[in-house]
Amino acid sequence: MRRALLIAASLFALAPVQAREEIPAEGRYGPFSANLETCESPGILSTIQGRFAKNERSYWNSPAEIIAFERVHQIGLRQHGLDLIPRRTCEAVAIMGDQKRVRVVYSIIEANGFAGYGTGVTFCVTGYDRTLAHGSACDRLPGR
Repeated sequence: MRRALLIAASLFALAPVQAREEIPAEGRYGPFSANLETCESPGILSTIQGRFAKNERSYWNSPAEIIAFERVHQIGLRQHGLDLIPRRTCEAVAIMGDQKRVRVVYSIIEANGFAGYGTGVTFCVTGYDRTLAHGSACDRLPGR
């Protein structure tokens, strides 16, 4: 019996692995449009600035704020497959109120706003992720 199980397991391991079928998210029931805002969108950057300042004041009693962005660019688009929720991953350099420059990684996610409506934004500012929820260098941001 044991030998039969070993043979069956080895045959199963040798079977070709089938790639999952990717039906683009735009073609499913309740489809997505995949029309995501760009990394440089003023609305997206403003959202990051506002949320960052609010979180710093509310949770950390810190006056830290982002006053500007530079070198904004895309680092990924739907990198986990066409069949998943469309997202664009971006990176920028944030100029802080104290003139320091830090890296910001953010994802623009379709239908991820309040109650699933609108665009959602998830971001991480290097050096300000005090709980290391996204890794020490913001390398574990969801969607990356």
